[in-house]
Amino acid sequence: MAEAAPFAFHFLRPLWFLAALPVIGMTLYLLTRQNMERQWGRVIAPELLKHLLVRPEKGWRLNPVYLVATGHIISIVALAGPTWRRELPPFVEDKAPLMIVLSVSPSMNTSDIAPTRLERAKQKVHDLLAARVGARTGLVAYSGSAHLVMPLTDDRTVIEPFLASLTTNIMPKQGNDAVAAVSLAADYLLAEPAAGTILLIADDLAQGTEAAVIHAASRNGLTILGMAAPSAALPESLSDAVKVTVDDGDIRALQRRVETRYQSAQAAAFGTRWQDEGFWLVIPAALFALLWFRRGVVVPWILLLALCRPQAASAAESDWFRNLWLTPDQQGRIAFDRGDYASAKMSFDDPMWRGIAAYRAYDYLAAAESFRRINSPEGRFALGDAEAHNHAYEKAIQAYDDVLAVQPNNVAAIHNKAIVQVALEAREKKRREQEQANPEAPDLKADETKVDPNQKEGKKVVVPKLDVTSPGAVDAWMRQVETSPADFLRQKFAIQAAAAPRLEPKP
Repeated sequence: MAEAAPFAFHFLRPLWFLAALPVIGMTLYLLTRQNMERQWGRVIAPELLKHLLVRPEKGWRLNPVYLVATGHIISIVALAGPTWRRELPPFVEDKAPLMIVLSVSPSMNTSDIAPTRLERAKQKVHDLLAARVGARTGLVAYSGSAHLVMPLTDDRTVIEPFLASLTTNIMPKQGNDAVAAVSLAADYLLAEPAAGTILLIADDLAQGTEAAVIHAASRNGLTILGMAAPSAALPESLSDAVKVTVDDGDIRALQRRVETRYQSAQAAAFGTRWQDEGFWLVIPAALFALLWFRRGVVVPWILLLALCRPQAASAAESDWFRNLWLTPDQQGRIAFDRGDYASAKMSFDDPMWRGIAAYRAYDYLAAAESFRRINSPEGRFALGDAEAHNHAYEKAIQAYDDVLAVQPNNVAAIHNKAIVQVALEAREKKRREQEQANPEAPDLKADETKVDPNQKEGKKVVVPKLDVTSPGAVDAWMRQVETSPADFLRQKFAIQAAAAPRLEPKP
């Protein structure tokens, strides 16, 4: 599987480079004017001219022409809009979901990779979890059967105890069913609005199953971390395989693949745009502009140091100075990029950005109020998210319906509407149950006790041993289990394997 380039550097407005032509022409003209030999060579003989010219002593000296030209070129590059990454929508997760599929087959006990292939694989998963702070990660283990160890979660401390307890002897069946494991991982990524990534950590695949494994990943990207020694490499048809390394080079490679695929999936699902990075060049262009109006460099540098010297200023003076140079939206964007969303929502004039800042500041009421002023599909989608957080589920569903009326194939709106509908149904169900449980308040006075005269002594009963094969018994056992993670997984996997449908052999 081919991998997209992690950086797609290009310019958003390349026609601005045409402005460099007059800059280059003017620079060449000024340099020609500064050439005294060329100017006087037309009227004075060359033999005499070399004795008449007074040349300055050689030393380090900045030519103002070069400074002006460099400042103009930097400004033109900034205006051309250099970019190499996409800007994600403000309401979309910026961390890629990852399902890790770990082989726990007997061959993983081989010690050609110290201490064993399985132990090294668990160490690599631990390092990958540490590198993905705040990102959602799930874990599937497989041998002859596939089992979910942990669904997607952003808390790696929940996964690590179960990861450490994975051994080959807790698996109910021995084998190498990678297809079922990848398919199970893909099922848990179906609810994601955009495709995620499945990381298969294995030392080998059953012969002839490469195409089936790739197909089982469905829309999600599939990356393989090969735990086999070089002499037992994975099939060559799996081009997107990363070999395990003694350092963290394999972890960095996996991270790049996961993030690159997720950005591509986000772009396909939400239509993200390229982020203009030209603002980084404003500072060097301004520095060259400071040096332009003086022939030397001493005075401008003294002025620059004076401007950089910290000075105490009151809040009113600081606000006045900012208002003099920056618009409210620019001030809000600075606070937003700094993570100060509370200040950003007070600064923005643009209702969309004001609502986004309020949303990030967890002020969902203010966010909804701002989003109501926007009639575009983006504004209605944002309104639905804000109303959902306000538990105004009916209003949220109406906002998503407004989006789908204009964009029927909006995946994010369909996904969020389904979640809100489930939450609304759960709330209504709970309300009905409470009404049925308490139809009327009892007619009792405070501190009054009534005794049923017909009450009889209860009889003793023997509770039968729990049958984990009966419906509902498994869930009850899971809630009561108090054991080590390894024993827990062994029992869980055994129950799942026993409950799995068995295929009858064909006659």
